[in-house]
Parts: sequence; structure tokens; C-alpha cells
Amino acid sequence: MKNLKLDTLDLLSINILVNLYEHHSAKLVAKKMNVSAPKISRCLQHSRIIFNNPLFIRKKHGFIPNEFAKQLYPIAKEIVQCSEHLYQIHVDDSGSEKSPITIHVSDLILHQFPQLLKNAIKESHLTLKFAISPNSDKLITDISENRIDIGLISESNHEYLKQIDNLVDVVALKRLSHLYLVCDLHHPLLKQEITLESIAQYPYVSILGKPEQATSDPFLLYCSQHQLAYHLKNGDLINHNFNIEALKQHITDTDAVALLPYSKIYDQSHQMPNLHVCRLSEVETERLYLSINSPTLYLVTKKGPLSSNISWLVDTVGHIVNRSIH
Repeated sequence: MKNLKLDTLDLLSINILVNLYEHHSAKLVAKKMNVSAPKISRCLQHSRIIFNNPLFIRKKHGFIPNEFAKQLYPIAKEIVQCSEHLYQIHVDDSGSEKSPITIHVSDLILHQFPQLLKNAIKESHLTLKFAISPNSDKLITDISENRIDIGLISESNHEYLKQIDNLVDVVALKRLSHLYLVCDLHHPLLKQEITLESIAQYPYVSILGKPEQATSDPFLLYCSQHQLAYHLKNGDLINHNFNIEALKQHITDTDAVALLPYSKIYDQSHQMPNLHVCRLSEVETERLYLSINSPTLYLVTKKGPLSSNISWLVDTVGHIVNRSIH
């Protein structure tokens, strides 16, 4: 590697290297990162020139990393994770005197959300500042009283949406029609047929408790409707904010299980070697949602007209959600 010039290697190119390594598809990476396919190609070519190495071999079933890329991946992955943590603390601190726009989004919902939003701001040549607020015990109150500008919530209870309609504006973004089972890698459930009934035999971790309201999640409602006994493992925490680390602590080395409607847990399952993550079969998912509304991801803002910056962010966040969640 002669004339290696790492100072010209940008974070976006590193991020694309990591995603190509994990997903093998430029088309899928473009969709997940909200970046155009030509941009993916340019960044990959830029990395190849810097490292003086092809990095990937294009085959019929996608991009296959070579030996050098395999050595590079863990280092690049660590850089991406560190940058994401920095963005979550405070993104795009440009020195402007204006306060950052505060966005509430659960750690469970979107993969690399701060980075995706920063890319969109940069490509639009804007100077917006935003801060991520993953924790809010009273989200609707925080929005109506201007402590949070934009919130993302998942909800299947239409009555609850009617209750908050006089306080905030709610826009439906995406119906969450899939479910992902999470359990310990050696869980006894994996030796059985995985059905709603077999899942109910084990302690259940619910992540769908709502701020300001103890809304049961669809699985618990299904159990109640069909007289299935269940044990809620985290009953004392159901209204608290949940993240991936908290979920892992509840499930690793226990007989507890969880059902999540968010694809992020599946996308990141390779980073959780002690857990088993799989998509629940369509048959069981349809059984669950036959009489119970599937959750929808909503974007929530304060009632009334929005500033031009917040309006732009509302549209952009909605676009990111629809491209990133499957």
C-alpha cells in the first residue's frame, strides 16, 4: 500500500465499506443509508484508490470482501460505531447560536439514524443542528410544552391516538407488519415449533409500553383474548424507555423472550452473538394481527404551524423511515 493517504478517507466512505461488508448489495446499502447508487460507487472507488486494493469482488450474488477487506472491517466498524455515539450526544455542532432541534427516537427503531439524517442535511447544503433525545417518560407532554420538537412513536391503539389528537399533530409513517423474535441463543423454544402459544409459555419482555399510558402490546392483547396465560418479565419497567442494551440484559442467559416490530434488531443481530433473532413466520404474524391492529410508526409534532427547519426535518425523517424500515 504505497502512498496511503488516510486523511482523504471520509466517514461516509468508511460507513459504506462497513455496510457493503455486512449486506453484500450496493442496492440494499443505498436504500438503508438513504444514499444514491452512484454515490455508493464513487465512495467505493475512492476507498479502493486510497487503499490501493479492490476490497470487494463482484459476483452474481453480490459484493464479496477479499482478505484485506476482512482485516479492515473490524477497524472500520469501530470507527462507525464511535461516530454514531458522537452524533447521538450532539450532531452537527456548527457554532450557531440557535438551539438544536430535538428529536425523540427510540434506540430500538432505526439503525444509524443520526448519521442518515446528517447525510441528508449535508446533501441539502443546510446548517441545521439537531440533538437526539432517546429518553422521554412523558413524550406527548414534552412535545406540547416545547421540550421536544419531533417524536417517533409506534402505536396500535387508535383510541390513544384520539386522546392525544388535541395536544399534538400525528402523521402516520409506516405500518409495522413484521415481528421479530428475540431470545437467548440456547433457548428451549428453539427446539419446538415457534407459535404464539409456545412463545406464551416463557417469560415475556414487552418493549411497547407507552409513555403516559400503560398500553399493552399486541402480543399481550392476543394472550388476553385467547385465554393464554403469560408472565410479563419486565412488568415494573413497562413504561420506561427501552434500548437494545436493556433488552439484551433481560434476555441473555435467561428463558425470557421478546417480540419486536422493528427491523433494526434483525439488521444488527450479527453484533449480538449470544442472542437468537429471527422473523416470526407470516402465518403466526397474521394470526396475531387478525383481530388486533398491527402497530404503525407515527411522527408527532406540536399543534399548529411549524418553522421551515422543522417542516424540512419532518419530511426528511419520514423519508428516512420509509427507506430504512422493512
